[in-house]
Amino acid sequence: MKAKAFALAILIVLPAIAGGQPAPPATSSEMPIYGTALAPGWDNWSWAPTELSYTLGGSARRPIRVAAGPYQGLYLHHAAFSTAPYRALSLLIHGNGQSQQVRIVAVVNGQPVADRARPATLSTNGWLHVDVPLEAIGAANVMLDGIWVQNATNAELPPFYVAEVRLH
Repeated sequence: MKAKAFALAILIVLPAIAGGQPAPPATSSEMPIYGTALAPGWDNWSWAPTELSYTLGGSARRPIRVAAGPYQGLYLHHAAFSTAPYRALSLLIHGNGQSQQVRIVAVVNGQPVADRARPATLSTNGWLHVDVPLEAIGAANVMLDGIWVQNATNAELPPFYVAEVRLH
């Protein structure tokens, strides 16, 4: 019993001796949206032709293939939820042979926050990692319904690929 009391005293006194309070426990506020398939609760409401779990070369990734005509896009939908625990949206996008313009759009209360869309120019070769602060796209501390990755032009784009989508 004395050993337990001593150990508890050390846990309480040691941070004070070190000049601070105990560190808060690390939190893991992350919501997967799409890995190799849609995470539970997420649905594909796209208005561009899409193919989930697409086999891209010999890659272990199984991205979403998006064949977007003018202003068409990938729409990943979820019942409204609070974004308070999250600070950013992270995803990978792979272009297909030419410079492509897309934009990342948050959907809040069933409406796209189009005036806060985040443009992205896809590389002609390889994956582009996009990490967008939720505040930048009007999605911080709101009830989010979904995310768009939309063709930002009035021309048809070659297919592009989206993978590893998550909020963190």
